[in-house]
Amino acid sequence: MNTIKNEIAQRLEIIPDDKLREVLSFLNYLVWQTENPRTQEDQDWLESELSSLDSYEPYEWQEGELQEGQPIKFIAETGKIEIGV
Repeated sequence: MNTIKNEIAQRLEIIPDDKLREVLSFLNYLVWQTENPRTQEDQDWLESELSSLDSYEPYEWQEGELQEGQPIKFIAETGKIEIGV
């Protein structure tokens, strides 16, 4: 194991048990990022100029236009969002 992995393993030993779920969630996110790199379309969207959005009329969704997604839960105390709850 390299030194960074050793340091991470040592830190895991001192993290309280009630925080391990958050650590695992973050690690899963990092793995997801590795497996799902940003496309050029993603990058273009993230870097787009959005300062004039208030000049547009709000979009009115039509019936059947929105697909059902996964349920989420926002935890105000921690600022976390749980997906699929």
